[in-house]
Amino acid sequence: MNTAPDAQVPFTSADITVHTLTTWALGSVMVGAYWGAEASSPGGGFDYLGWFLAFSAVAVFILCCLGSPLAWLTARALRTVTSTWVHIVAFGALGAVASVPVVWVMLPWTSLEGEPVLSLRMLGVAVLCGICVAAARAVAFLSRARRERRPPRPVDPEDALLDAMGTAS
Repeated sequence: MNTAPDAQVPFTSADITVHTLTTWALGSVMVGAYWGAEASSPGGGFDYLGWFLAFSAVAVFILCCLGSPLAWLTARALRTVTSTWVHIVAFGALGAVASVPVVWVMLPWTSLEGEPVLSLRMLGVAVLCGICVAAARAVAFLSRARRERRPPRPVDPEDALLDAMGTAS
């Protein structure tokens, strides 16, 4: 995974979908782990933990979709860069920076309330968000490379059946 398959070819809709859904899944797991830890802490037992988890998953999905224009602009700026690692690091930094205002708005509902605006814990959350976005970008690159290695599909379904049976001539 040293270089992008073709830096001049932008991500297709399938690549963007993989990146967005992977970011959403990783972000949802991270937020779910946070709410689970909050609920299991002494005096933190939420009666509505399921609702918090469901709301958080929807909120993270909406935030991922709202972040898509930033991701598109970043990808557009990096279209001539061939190193995959540069893309992954840039998207990780973008995810970390973009998550700071979101975490700041969500402070009243977290245990971070009352801390300085840029506390170490808040920066830690931003770093985790950046890691989620970077990991999702890496998965998108891996998924794209895997799709490009697949042999082309036969046009006619009958040809596929004959190929599978080994009787094609």
